[in-house]
Amino acid sequence: MARKFISRFILFGSLVFILSSPICAGAQELKKVKIGYPAFSLTFLTFFVAKDAGIFKKHGLDVELIQLAGAVQTSALVAGEIDHLTGITGPLVAAARGLPFKGIMVTHERPLFWLIANPEIRRAEDLIGKTVAVDRLATLQDIIARDLIKRKGVNPERVTFVQTGSVSNSVQSLSQNSVVAALLSLPHNVVMMQRGYREIASATEFNMRSASGGIATREAKLKQDPAGVKAVIRALFDSMDFNRKEKTWMVNYVQNKWKLSPKAADEAYRFWLEGLTPDGKIPLKDLQDIYDLAYSTQMIPTPVPVAKVMDYSLTDEVLKERK
Repeated sequence: MARKFISRFILFGSLVFILSSPICAGAQELKKVKIGYPAFSLTFLTFFVAKDAGIFKKHGLDVELIQLAGAVQTSALVAGEIDHLTGITGPLVAAARGLPFKGIMVTHERPLFWLIANPEIRRAEDLIGKTVAVDRLATLQDIIARDLIKRKGVNPERVTFVQTGSVSNSVQSLSQNSVVAALLSLPHNVVMMQRGYREIASATEFNMRSASGGIATREAKLKQDPAGVKAVIRALFDSMDFNRKEKTWMVNYVQNKWKLSPKAADEAYRFWLEGLTPDGKIPLKDLQDIYDLAYSTQMIPTPVPVAKVMDYSLTDEVLKERK
């Protein structure tokens, strides 16, 4: 009788141990990852969806998305306060100047920028002698704004550019008539045009290509934690698959997160989807062209040798795994 009791006790204790095991309970501890993003823009929609749809968690990641502006982004990456950055432009310029960064993946290959002006501005020539807002000077936004004006036949040197710090601030400056035009990203351009503002030019109009959304990290992290970096890349590929397949979910998400009308959300999603990369990469030549333009016009202080600061090797490994 005593032996039977002891056997049952041991069996019960074993069951309790097994059932409380994190692996069996499906509660395996998630790996914490911090990712910085520069603006509350649809450019980074893949990252927002990966978090809010639970895709990061499915890959064992507890991701915190942190909005960081300007030089704070690269400083935080250097200090290890964040693990990755979603904005490619800043880290690659920093890498060319000697900081130990690498771009590793591109989620979006079209600059989602529109030059939006108040109703009195009817064409690019009307911007001469006036002020245009960009998020920050000497960034991708600034490069695109000047290039768009040039493509419309106006010397950008005849236009004054000011930085506002964020796309939200640019919207506010335009609304308050502090500037006559602003370079806006999705979905802010859609909202302002519905309010009667005018589109002067857009990156989509000229089929521009660049790494608008992507991810960069420290070289040390690539060497010390390649498995962790690949987990993030896998999650992003799954998020991109979700982005394409779940249109209704995506439109509702965009509508609710950015407080848009159903029509505006559908239009914003459609524009955004056109630039989603098929393989997490962009030809290096297309990327090089943007940086060469920025350097030739003295918008960035250092030439950027893209082949040396972009490293697609882990992205290529994940692509092979997915076949």
